[in-house]
Formats: sequence, C-alpha cells, structure tokens
Amino acid sequence: MNFWKTPLTLATMILVASTCFSKEGEDTGKVLPPVPIYKVSPRHPDDLYARAVEGEAVIAVTVDMFGGATKPEVESATHQDFGVAAALAASEWIFEPATKAGVPIESRVKLPFVFEIAFEHKMNVEMGREVFVELKGPIVPSSELDKDPLPSYVPPFSNFYPENFRNSGKSAAVNLEFVISPTGDVLNPRILSITTEGFEKAALKAISSMKYRPVMVNGKAAYVSMIRPIQLTE
Repeated sequence: MNFWKTPLTLATMILVASTCFSKEGEDTGKVLPPVPIYKVSPRHPDDLYARAVEGEAVIAVTVDMFGGATKPEVESATHQDFGVAAALAASEWIFEPATKAGVPIESRVKLPFVFEIAFEHKMNVEMGREVFVELKGPIVPSSELDKDPLPSYVPPFSNFYPENFRNSGKSAAVNLEFVISPTGDVLNPRILSITTEGFEKAALKAISSMKYRPVMVNGKAAYVSMIRPIQLTE
C-alpha cells in the first residue's frame, strides 16, 4: 500500500532577465547573460508553512564579474517573509558571469521564487490533525479480519460537496483506501477510483472526517487498512 511521503516545501527558480552594464560610447559587442551554476532554495518561513500559506517573490541581484550574487533587492513578494527568505537564498547563488565580446562583465538579473506546499501538509492543516503520516509497524488488511471495522462517526458527506459544483446536479462515486489508526482515526487516504473529476479533495476530506472504533488484533489496537466507497451529492 503506497502512501504519500512527508510533505516538502518546494521552491522554483528561473533566470528571467538580465541587463548588462557598459560604459557610454563603448562598443557593446555580443553580450551573453549570466548562467546560474549553483542555486540555493529558500527556506519556507516556519509560520507561513505551519499555516500552509503559499506565495512567491521576485529578487533582483547584481552578478559581479566573478559570478557572485550581490545587492539583493525584493522586487515583489506576496508576503514580506517570502521576500526575506528569497533574498537570503538568492544572495548565495553562483553564476557564470555575463560576458561582452567574451569578457566578463557585471549584470543585473531577476530571480523568481515560488513557495509551494505539498498537498498532504495542506490537508493536515485544513483538517487540524495529522492525516498523512509515515507509519511504522505492521498494517493488517481488513480482509484478514472476521468482519469489516465499523465507523463510530460518519459525517454528512454533503457537507464536503465542492462549492464550485453547487447547483450543477453533479455527483461522484468514490472508492478509497485508507488506514484506521489504533485510536480510530483515518490516515493516509487515497483514491482508487472516482466517477467525476474535481471531487478528489472533497472525498479525501470526507473520509478523513470519519471516526472508527479501534480495531483489536491479538488483544492490541492495530493499524488496519481497508477500502470503502462513498457517494458525494448535494
């Protein structure tokens, strides 16, 4: 049974523009922009990561004749902390410097950074608990039990119906696999099949809101995997 890994913060960097400096009246010749040869990903600010806040920032740096990134300046940022983190990372980049007629010159470039958060972590934050976790220890398939585990709480699945589908008449039949924890929580849900695209997140949130009675195996509460279908309608 394959589950998603521990969520990671992603950052994407692309060199988007360069402006090379030259003395007035000097023969410019052919100018080649700098090329990054060493990149540093910014750290997602702890508070924003804890709240599953995503964003972006654009940092301008001067690439000197030796390829170092200096004078970082925040051009734009969706949050101040993203700008600070991105500027710190950008200042550690190393480049092949820009050249003019084959001679290294100073240049100014803009580096966009995108701060993304893995879906699993966003789900954990939205649900207010660890839904996607790395499990250690044996997981007992429900097919090996005398009978399927019974839920102690089943929420109204209509509460999770996607807002963008309201009054559309659409519905979704979803088949999910998940693990029941020793405390009865639903962990690591994944979709096996779904009849209507766009209902995936709603289905995962719905099944994660269910609660089961702890399943006893050999006298101890165990991790138990099972498959369950649900229907999402208005």
